[in-house]
Amino acid sequence: MKDINATIIINLEGKNQEEIWRNVKYTRRKYVQQAQKSGLYYEKSEKSEINLKEMYEMNMDTFKEGGIAVWTYEKWKDFVSPAGDKFFFVKIDKEKVGCFVLTEITKEFYKSGLKIGNKGIRPLVFATKKKFNNYRPNDYLYWITIKYSLDNKYDFVDLGGWQIKARGHVKNINSFKEEWGGEIQYYYWDYPILTAIRRKLIRNFTFFWHINNFLKKFWKRRYSVHDKYVKDATARN
Repeated sequence: MKDINATIIINLEGKNQEEIWRNVKYTRRKYVQQAQKSGLYYEKSEKSEINLKEMYEMNMDTFKEGGIAVWTYEKWKDFVSPAGDKFFFVKIDKEKVGCFVLTEITKEFYKSGLKIGNKGIRPLVFATKKKFNNYRPNDYLYWITIKYSLDNKYDFVDLGGWQIKARGHVKNINSFKEEWGGEIQYYYWDYPILTAIRRKLIRNFTFFWHINNFLKKFWKRRYSVHDKYVKDATARN
C-alpha cells in the first residue's frame, strides 16, 4: 500500500559553493562560522569495530534524546553498511565531538522517478555529544555534508527526511532543515498494508500520534519497517 514520504533536496548541479552558501539562512551561516572559529574539524574514520561502536553509542544517545527507540548494534551496523567507507568523526583538538555517515544515492532511491540529478549524498547518521552544543556541531555537520557533496561533484544532497504534519520537537527539526536552501520533495513507497495504515493514522490524527509516542517508551532495540526500507533503498544504489 502506497504512503507518502518527504525530504529536503539541495540541488547542486551547475552551482558553486558561494551560490549554495548564499541560499543558506543567515542564522545557519553565522553558526557554521562560529563552529569553524571554535576549531571544529572532521576526518575520515577507519571502519574498525572500536570506531563503529563509538559512533553507534553517539547515535543511540541522540536517539534517546529525541525519544526514538534504541537499536541493537547489529541492526545499526546493517543500516549503515551501504555507506561503504564514508564514516567521519567531528573533533575539537583530539576530542571526538560527533560523527556522521554518508551514502551515495540516485533518483532510484525515491521510486518516483524524480529527476533531481544523477548521483547524490544522503546522511545515514548525524550524531553529536550534547555537552559540545555551544560549539554548534549540528550546524557544522550539515554544512560539511553539503560542502563534501560539492567538492566531490555530486548533483544533489538529500538532508535525510522531512516529516509531514510534524508535531512536537520534530517541527523544530523540520524548520532547521528548511534553512539550508533546499526544497521539499515528496515521494511514495509501497509498505505492508498495516504499516501504511499505522503511518497514516499517526500522521493525520493527534490521538494516534500521542499513543505512538507513549508506546515508543517501551520499544527497545529495534528499528522500524521504514528504517529497513531506507537501508534497502540505499543498498540498491
